[in-house]
Amino acid sequence: MSESRFNPAKPLAITAICVIGLINASQIMLFLLSPLVKQLGVLYPLYFGAAALISIACIIGLWLLRRWAAFVYIAVLFGNQLVLLTMGLWEPTALVVPLVISGVILRYFNKLRG
Repeated sequence: MSESRFNPAKPLAITAICVIGLINASQIMLFLLSPLVKQLGVLYPLYFGAAALISIACIIGLWLLRRWAAFVYIAVLFGNQLVLLTMGLWEPTALVVPLVISGVILRYFNKLRG
């Protein structure tokens, strides 16, 4: 059993996604504490709070190079797009970052472990 099996090299792109995702989840959590959120009602802050917590779990999973994290993180990214669309806040440019992140994750999918 080689050392690389237990401690595979983490691609720099995955590390970058984890850092960016952590920053994004932190910003969402801070936004949820702002007075502006009260104008959105109850459902949307609950959704985005849950999505941020799930994203953090996925970031940890991606850091550990787990495949389940890739699937769930991509699902959350595109779920957020659907919610933004229903809120009337979606713009085509909002799809750029999720597509790039999904592409990078899929590019390194074979490096992830089951």
